[in-house]
Amino acid sequence: MRDDQEIQVLLDKLFGSATPRRLLLSGKEVSELTGRAEQSLANDRTARRGMPYIKFGKSVKYLFSDVLAYIKAHRIDPEAL
Repeated sequence: MRDDQEIQVLLDKLFGSATPRRLLLSGKEVSELTGRAEQSLANDRTARRGMPYIKFGKSVKYLFSDVLAYIKAHRIDPEAL
């Protein structure tokens, strides 16, 4: 299965199959997708670490592509060690 198909299957499981793929995700959605607590994401933003984000006033959003890139960048392949 291609990466895009795997990602769509994961999104369908998390957000329902009727939900179209969106460009921006909320902190709650990123938390569900990554398994990190929303407070951990907030702590990362305060410490200026973690994944990139966008601020609209007090609203924080994450680019879907940035979240995927962050996940892929932290992947560890035990066979490659």
